Amino acid sequence: MEQVKKISIVEKAEKVIKGLIEKDRNGKEVIRLKTNQIRKFLTAVNILANKVAIYKAEHPGTKEMSEKLEAEVQYLQVKLVYQVGREKKDIKPQFQPGPVEKFVNNARLLEAVKSVGNNIGKFENFNRYMEALVAYHKFYGGKDA
Repeated sequence: MEQVKKISIVEKAEKVIKGLIEKDRNGKEVIRLKTNQIRKFLTAVNILANKVAIYKAEHPGTKEMSEKLEAEVQYLQVKLVYQVGREKKDIKPQFQPGPVEKFVNNARLLEAVKSVGNNIGKFENFNRYMEALVAYHKFYGGKDA
């Protein structure tokens, strides 16, 4: 029986960021996505990770988060969609995806957020995935501004 290799979060994140590398008009490899373009989303994920950690400490052994935390996880979708929409108004022609939209699509972030549900373990994996994306963005030359 053929064994299917499961891609780790780290490998997936690296592949996503490598997919964002483009050549500029001088032929230099660049990542057009800037950290500040997704900073609000990254901050929201980090704040939520802290809340989940506190919830876990207060409810040892639980695998499910509260309805309030679950709602905050789902609200992350709104933050992503807002960032993509904000970028779209600045890009001409508008049918071309900008760096934020390309990042959100390639990383499948909307699907990742939706799949968390109320599962603490899935949220923790999502948080690690975000950390890996940011780390590889920096590693492959992504800029802050």
